[in-house]
Amino acid sequence: MSADGVGRARSVLEALQDAVDSRDPERLIGLFADPAVLIGSSGDGRDRAGLRGYLTEVATQPESLRWDWHDVVPFHDEPDVLAFAAFGDVVVSDGSTEQRAPIRASLVAAPVDGGWRIKHFHGSIPSVV
Repeated sequence: MSADGVGRARSVLEALQDAVDSRDPERLIGLFADPAVLIGSSGDGRDRAGLRGYLTEVATQPESLRWDWHDVVPFHDEPDVLAFAAFGDVVVSDGSTEQRAPIRASLVAAPVDGGWRIKHFHGSIPSVV
């Protein structure tokens, strides 16, 4: 895939991080298309109500959440849809301590005026065997 595909994928991830950092549930929910599906390590959003509940918890949790994405791999890059995988670390901090874990994710997003709408997000924290 082209460097442009990686740049577009990183812009989706940046928009997602900015929305999480805002701690505004409506801003975070607004990044997701309707319909969309979200599968996370602690739950899922199979429908709009589930998605809204999951993302509200993410936005309003007491700890801060960020992702350090090390590798971004686009696998479908067309003008109207972008699909990619991302690999890195999820970092949760309460201000004095920080917990890190590896994370992998797959996303499908579509461009809209001035941003992106996520149609699919699947993030998982691999288990250590």
